[in-house]
Amino acid sequence: MKSLSKSKLLGLVTILALVIGTYPAAIAEDEMEDTGQKEVLTTLEQRMLKKISIDFRNTPIEDVIRIMAEQADVDIVKSPQVIGNVTATLTNVPLGEALDNVLAAHGYGYVTGKNMIRIAPVGEITDKAERLDSKIYHITYANVVEVEKALKKFISSRGSLSSNPGTSHIIVTDTETNIKAINTFIEEIDKITPQVLIEARVYDITSRDKLDLGVEWDAGRRTTYDSAGEPIGGKTDPFIVSGFEGATNKTQDSTLGFFRFGLLNDSIDIDVQLRAEEENIDAKLLANPRILVLDNETAFFDIVTEHPYIERTISGNIITETVKFKLVGIKMEVTPHVTREGMLRLHIAPEFGVVVTRVLVASSDVPVVDTRKINTIALVQDNQTVVLGGLRKKEVSKQANKVPLLGDLPLVGGLFKFEGEDTSVNELVVFITPHIIKHPVLSESEQQAYEVTKFSGPDIRLTRAEEKESEE
Repeated sequence: MKSLSKSKLLGLVTILALVIGTYPAAIAEDEMEDTGQKEVLTTLEQRMLKKISIDFRNTPIEDVIRIMAEQADVDIVKSPQVIGNVTATLTNVPLGEALDNVLAAHGYGYVTGKNMIRIAPVGEITDKAERLDSKIYHITYANVVEVEKALKKFISSRGSLSSNPGTSHIIVTDTETNIKAINTFIEEIDKITPQVLIEARVYDITSRDKLDLGVEWDAGRRTTYDSAGEPIGGKTDPFIVSGFEGATNKTQDSTLGFFRFGLLNDSIDIDVQLRAEEENIDAKLLANPRILVLDNETAFFDIVTEHPYIERTISGNIITETVKFKLVGIKMEVTPHVTREGMLRLHIAPEFGVVVTRVLVASSDVPVVDTRKINTIALVQDNQTVVLGGLRKKEVSKQANKVPLLGDLPLVGGLFKFEGEDTSVNELVVFITPHIIKHPVLSESEQQAYEVTKFSGPDIRLTRAEEKESEE
């Protein structure tokens, strides 16, 4: 056989080396084609597919990792936080699958680099696997301080956050995943906030009923007046008088009916009167505030009067008097929230105070205040009116008069009795109407009221000397 030339022998060796070097890659590529992947794997990725077999019983994890690395001929770096013992039996399992299962059973994971594998706790790997990114946000409608507080709750341990309330800017540095979530969050909250016009009407409704019913006797002699109580010169014997009196002006609201009969002349007067009296309902508007408030913010109504009183402090022989004030009136808090369907969730907390009397305490006239409160949450439609009632107080006073002995007689005793009853029912009723306002504009009536309040400024008039100087 002829000997090969030096150049031919060198070429043959080169071809053989290329075939041997690309053989594992060709096998890995064939395996990728079987799974539907066409890319060529790196050397480390090829070795992650190498099958290994292990059998450990309560073996330190660092020894397990070392033996697996030797079988697959890879370099592995272990975090100091990876500790514990492993019990596992694996036969002909790819290195990647073996690492996934052994490490996951102990709360660890791994990251493959270009030439080596790093093993660490799962949380550490998740944080450090993504690169950091920074972004500046200009907050237009929302409160930049409130946005900053919200973002601090889900910034990762590697991230940072800073804001400038003066210019409403926020800068965030965090992983790409968190930055994407922050983008979505800012887009949702930094929008035009709807406003709600809260209109309230507070009425004080008083129902007062007086009932005076009975027989009133009057007997005498040498009468000088008639049944109507006017002086007389003649006589009316007998007489019967009845009447009905109703209120004819705004200061009187009672209604009285009576029936009166008797004997009346110059010598004797026997007068019997049956009377019934009652009063009707009276309603008074206490307040009608209107206020514009942002969604999820609280509107306050505070219409009060200060009632002074003296507070006395005694320390030994020293007496100190201080003037204090009790706030009495109407207080109300309303917090609206606009829902998706255009409805409103209202948190309503009204408080009403009324001075019922004043008590003299140590020479100080102290007011006694009757306070009524409500705290409720209601779901209403836009422009729907909510009515709050039940803030009611009822006072009843009774009086009975009778003639001694005669008034206690059976059957006829009623003719010698007179009974009176005074019932007063006081109720505060609140009407609240919310209006969702997207573009605040003045209504026609509000525009007219605004025009009435406008006034022109003072006219600028020159003095004679200034006019002469300007002419020159």
